[in-house]
Amino acid sequence: MLPPRTMLNPPPVGELLAELAAFGERVVRLLADATVDWSHRPAAGEWSLTEIACHLRDVEREVHQARFNALLEDDSAFLPGVDADEWAVTRNYQAQDGRAAAADFVAARAESIARLTPLPLDVWERQGQHTFFGPTSLHELVYLAVQHDWVHGGQMEGLVSGQ
Repeated sequence: MLPPRTMLNPPPVGELLAELAAFGERVVRLLADATVDWSHRPAAGEWSLTEIACHLRDVEREVHQARFNALLEDDSAFLPGVDADEWAVTRNYQAQDGRAAAADFVAARAESIARLTPLPLDVWERQGQHTFFGPTSLHELVYLAVQHDWVHGGQMEGLVSGQ
């Protein structure tokens, strides 16, 4: 029996890259659905698809890519923790164009995959110092990104199916 997956026991690199790509494809399918109401909030304090798309776009660019790049440039990089949830209010996500944000996320995700795919396996084990998690490898950071996708993918599916 395989041990359960944890931060210290992430899935193989190939599986993670496939997960990153599959989530981008899910967002593309969502963009293709002209019936989706991007501004609908299911309840007070919950995010709309627009807010989720903006969050995904900004986290991909400013958190995931920034961390990946930091580790690729410096094998002992400091990886700051970020509270990206607050950006929904401070950046006024609800007033933005959700479809454009989703398309921007898909483009940024493709950049991430293109950057990560050719890396040799030894680079995936390179570690930086994360504010919250301590020593953290590129492999673990990509697994965090996949887990982040799972959370917001579930939110998105709930919003679409509830409309």
